[in-house]
Amino acid sequence: MVIIFLLLSVTSFAQSLPANIGFEDGSFNNWNCGAGTINGQGVISMGTSAPIQGRHTIFNKQADAQRVDPYGKFPVVCPNGSNYSVRLGNDDVKHEAESINYTFFVPTESSLAYAITFNYAVVLQNPPHKDFEQPRFTARVYDVSDGKYVSCPSFDFIAGSLPDFKQAPQVLKDSDGLVSPVYYKDWSTATLDLHKYLGKLMRIEFTTNDCVYNRHFGYAYIDVDEGKSAQPIQGATYCPGQKSIMLKGPEGFAGYEWYNEDMSQKLSTGQNFELYPPPPNLTRYALKVTPYSGLGCEDVLYTMVTKVETDFKLQLVDTVYGCPESGVDLTGKFVTEGSSNRLTYYYYEDASLSTHLRDSTHVVLPGTYYIQGIGENGCSDAKPIHVKLTPPVVQVTDPEPARYPATVDVTRTFVKQPGNTYGYYADIHATIPLTNYTAIDKSGMYFIKVQSAFGCEQIMPVRVTVLPPLPYVVTAPNVFTPNNDGVNDFFALHIEGYVKFGNLDIFNRNGQLMYSTKSQAAFWDGNFKGKDLPAGTYYWIFDGLDTYYNNKIKESGSISIIR
Repeated sequence: MVIIFLLLSVTSFAQSLPANIGFEDGSFNNWNCGAGTINGQGVISMGTSAPIQGRHTIFNKQADAQRVDPYGKFPVVCPNGSNYSVRLGNDDVKHEAESINYTFFVPTESSLAYAITFNYAVVLQNPPHKDFEQPRFTARVYDVSDGKYVSCPSFDFIAGSLPDFKQAPQVLKDSDGLVSPVYYKDWSTATLDLHKYLGKLMRIEFTTNDCVYNRHFGYAYIDVDEGKSAQPIQGATYCPGQKSIMLKGPEGFAGYEWYNEDMSQKLSTGQNFELYPPPPNLTRYALKVTPYSGLGCEDVLYTMVTKVETDFKLQLVDTVYGCPESGVDLTGKFVTEGSSNRLTYYYYEDASLSTHLRDSTHVVLPGTYYIQGIGENGCSDAKPIHVKLTPPVVQVTDPEPARYPATVDVTRTFVKQPGNTYGYYADIHATIPLTNYTAIDKSGMYFIKVQSAFGCEQIMPVRVTVLPPLPYVVTAPNVFTPNNDGVNDFFALHIEGYVKFGNLDIFNRNGQLMYSTKSQAAFWDGNFKGKDLPAGTYYWIFDGLDTYYNNKIKESGSISIIR
């Protein structure tokens, strides 16, 4: 099984790219599709076809942003910022073959270089087959003007042909029950240099096929980067005020050697070559690239450093703050506010700008990233940007118990931080707001939600304990002397606690009602209908309500009149 992910970039200085070469209108317009089979001798029979769903499939960045390859776990949509990717083939084992091709003209104005750069990721099931029997992916260039394939550049990937691959966790068995381990290679890049074919009509062809025994499959994801229009050697344009330039060679080669124009002096090695200060305008350099075995051609590329007399500015905020759960969006306009107009931005994980940030709209790991801005005139710059993902912090201390009717103010259970907002709720999901959070009078678990200026939220519990009031007390004297001497002339109940006065009735020993009141402020003077009652024992009954527990109260006792 071979799975290839490709990012293609047709590059030539100041040249527009062929229409829809990156599938950016969401279709196969200007591409030709093919479908066929491979026989036991490794010969492919391919016919022209309309796009076949499942064999020529377009993926959308918006809908499939989180979708990953089941074996290598890398994204199916290219992480370079393009909106669409194409899957060529599928994982059915039917000795199938698929192809897509695109015909274009290499402009003669490309005096230095014209290239196709593609990123690829590979997943391989490595059966014990001969090379011609293996699942395969090929990238070839056909010279339409001369009617022949060019021997170099071209790429032919089979199981086991790529370095630096890792073993996937899955173990697959073929139809005979034989185990074939699965290997994958994460996103990498290669370049097809076409500077020798200026002024010619060329065709790029991509083909995938299963193994010849109908047991192992292969497919590819392809995505052309329509955003960049630059030479294979990038960074050769600088603007006034720029202190240095970084020449960056094409991706995907085993070795890089930088020379002066006539190659009489070796200047540096490695993919990147920094020049400080920038050289004089129109200085030329040569780059010798050595491919990995079987993956391209040794070649010498040339570039000319050009100074552009125009204003260019890349300005970034120093730090973008966000939440651990949602991450941050580095593509927001505020991130690059103050930069020159009409820049194209690219997002990277490393300072060498070699590893694309897979999802620049949803960065969920804190750290330092890099944004490159490229102007329409070719000027470019890259700067670091820091991402901090910090949840709001609130340290809550449960308050001391209060006794009813005292209340608890939960806003005093923590220290507020500037820039944060706070809410108070009765439930853990913070959906039932409290209206009395400064005067809570019932025990229970309540919740404080803190929200930072960046939208991060944290919900913390606070336990409130409000002790019940002391038990109510209803008492009365057992003797009073209603003789108008100003001492103990009246009878009344003594009530303590949360009691609602209901009714007080007083009876003689025969059960006749002598006195009744519904007011706690009223007093009995020992009379009945304006006449003094005789000395003796009488009986009182009180009805009320315990307002804290909402329980009915009934108390009774006796009272003696002494005259």
